[in-house]
Amino acid sequence: MKVFTGQTVAGEERVYVRAVTAAPPAARASELHDRALACLRGHGVKALRAALGLVFLWFGVLKLVDASPVMELLKHTYSFLPLKPFAAMLGVWEVLVGVGLLSGRALRWALALMCLHMAGTFAAMLLAPALFFHRGNPLWLTVEGEFVIKNVVLVAAGLVIAGQELRPLAGRGEAGAYPVSLEERDEESLAS
Repeated sequence: MKVFTGQTVAGEERVYVRAVTAAPPAARASELHDRALACLRGHGVKALRAALGLVFLWFGVLKLVDASPVMELLKHTYSFLPLKPFAAMLGVWEVLVGVGLLSGRALRWALALMCLHMAGTFAAMLLAPALFFHRGNPLWLTVEGEFVIKNVVLVAAGLVIAGQELRPLAGRGEAGAYPVSLEERDEESLAS
């Protein structure tokens, strides 16, 4: 594209022609897309860990202050356990998971506690199937069944976090050990 500009100097009119190049809209959109993608790659797993940590912290605190909406569900599912102490123990457990996920400290332990917690959540479906399935049909969930089965997403989130943020136990500190950050992975792939 050419831009014409004019200027009058000492009574004489001068015209200047200047070539201006502008990136086509598709190139700008592509650049914005690539920047957004880089931001997601750099911060997505951390955001997932923070969100998961907040959910566990929130649910745990609700149990500790006896304001959790799942108290009835706990009462009917784990009827062989005393409700208040059991709910308090679950609350502390969830707070520990939440704090571990939010802080990133003892992340391996927090994720292990989370996995055990999820196993207990899914075990509830075996302990009281009538609460979770209409007429015993595992494909026809009740509201409580949907509440529990959505935890599959939490398990998947935990797996993503573990895969991206935990360092392998074997080979720590050895030369050529498995890279632990996205930057180290990029450097390793460039070196090979």
